[in-house]
Amino acid sequence: WKASGIILLGVYALSQRAWLAALALFLCATGDVLLEIYFVAGMAAFALGHVVYVLCFLEWGRVLGPNKRDRPVAGLVVLVSLAMVGWLTPGMGDLLIPALVYQLIITTMVATAMVVKAPMLARLGAVVFMLSDTLIAIGKFTTTDVPPGSVWITYAGAQIMIAWGLSRIAPYRDRKA
Repeated sequence: WKASGIILLGVYALSQRAWLAALALFLCATGDVLLEIYFVAGMAAFALGHVVYVLCFLEWGRVLGPNKRDRPVAGLVVLVSLAMVGWLTPGMGDLLIPALVYQLIITTMVATAMVVKAPMLARLGAVVFMLSDTLIAIGKFTTTDVPPGSVWITYAGAQIMIAWGLSRIAPYRDRKA
């Protein structure tokens, strides 16, 4: 069920000619399914989705330019990510390497979103996606309780914000730089 909503967002992105955003959404939907079957495969699908989101944000940067104002925000994202790694690493066990690689990729996605002129909604969605994944990590790697429903609410909200925001690139795609 979780994947079906993300697939619909992917179809929406396709309808807006936002091919890369659609691909990222379809990879995330695949990740939703795989997490239930084999957690590491689900992480890998999500990681690929984040790599494609990085490409989406870089496309915004190519078309509209860099966002120098929010470079400190990108730095803060990296610092918070490092602090989370420090807290979560002791509980990662056999998932240490895949979890660290995943953390690097999602941190790169969010930091990239901060340093380009992309819609604020998509940029906020990237941050909320990282929050959703952080809640999953806290639940998996610590003894801290995560509020029921918080992962789904943040994940769905993040994907909606990213899908809507990144699909707005279609009007700019054919503009000459």
